[in-house]
Amino acid sequence: MAVAAVASIPREARSDGDAAITVTAKLVEIPSKLPPDDLYDYAYVMRYEVIGGPMDKTSILVAHYKPLQPRAKIKDKMKEYVGGKLRSFSAGDTHKLKLSPDLKKIWKGPLVDEYAATDRKSIRYWCLEADPG
Repeated sequence: MAVAAVASIPREARSDGDAAITVTAKLVEIPSKLPPDDLYDYAYVMRYEVIGGPMDKTSILVAHYKPLQPRAKIKDKMKEYVGGKLRSFSAGDTHKLKLSPDLKKIWKGPLVDEYAATDRKSIRYWCLEADPG
């Protein structure tokens, strides 16, 4: 893990021992239609399968802030926690993701998590950066 990856996470988003994780992963599932983002701010959980590296073939759950907006267009209070060049999310696409396991420290607003009813144990990662894979 590069020191630069840890340094790029805002201090309040980190706790001792928690570092950003960078993975390449295939977006396997967007479980329902994305809600409009003009009514309220929210994060939405999607399922990915990691490609390569130590987490190869692992299924992970990732929360994205306002997924209807291109990552570079996020300019509100969450700008320091959301980045990348990804313009849209489509199942089957491959993304390079920078993730934080500290979702609850970063995001305290509404979380649309269709997996909560069937999977309460898996970590929900916060996506700090999303780029096309």
